[in-house]
Amino acid sequence: MSITRRPFLKSIAAAAVLAGSLFAASCESLGMPGSATAAAPEVGLYEVRTYTTSPGKMDALDARFRDHTIGLFRRHGMTPIAFFHVAPAADGKADNRLVYIMGYKDRAARDQAWKEFSADPEWTKAYQDSEANGALLTKAPDNIFLTASDYSPKLDTHSAAAPRFFELRTYTANPGKLEDLHSRFRDHTLTIFARHGMTNMLYWRPTGGQPQMENKLVYLLAFPNLDARTEAFQKFSADPEWQKVSQASNANGPLLAQKDGVVAVQLIPTDYSPLK
Repeated sequence: MSITRRPFLKSIAAAAVLAGSLFAASCESLGMPGSATAAAPEVGLYEVRTYTTSPGKMDALDARFRDHTIGLFRRHGMTPIAFFHVAPAADGKADNRLVYIMGYKDRAARDQAWKEFSADPEWTKAYQDSEANGALLTKAPDNIFLTASDYSPKLDTHSAAAPRFFELRTYTANPGKLEDLHSRFRDHTLTIFARHGMTNMLYWRPTGGQPQMENKLVYLLAFPNLDARTEAFQKFSADPEWQKVSQASNANGPLLAQKDGVVAVQLIPTDYSPLK
């Protein structure tokens, strides 16, 4: 009996593998998650884009990204990484910005992909339909181009079981202090962050030729929620190792500019964000 069943069982297993492969390929072509073990995309250039919506238009912008834009981005070889609403202010006032992160192989690939995306008839229709009752944005999008620092964790687009709370932080170093700032993060800060429950996501250097970006360090952290974020930074600030490192690194002059040396934007992932 076992002799006759073995070929049959092998056929069933082979069919299952084939079906799984076809399903993953189909999901990929549709811009859907297919396999938890899929290879990480090749990203050499990151772009952080910020859209400011007209009053009452955030839902329409979300719908356009959810139903059309993300799939079209993937069709044209781009890697959508994360999409966020800016968290409400402390007084509860809503913020009308959407911040998202894209990945590309390099600048040439990025420019070609956006050229093809802009000319795609499906995008043209989706854009026109969404703007029929008024412009969704109050101004042209803001964007910056970034490359991963040598100490940045590798890109990981796997989401947590429950959506997390994120923070995008931009540091402006004083003249001649940027490499000292990177050294402090590389040798100390990331480890201390992790010790206090912060998740180091990505650390970037701006690419050259961008106005007022020469002395910047940009990075993304994740926390289980806002309360965890607040508690983590309180513990970090009181950490004896951090206090010692901070004092030593600033002994020959402060690393960070006095005005706007640290700019933090707190972020909540959208329901359609690949990274949550």
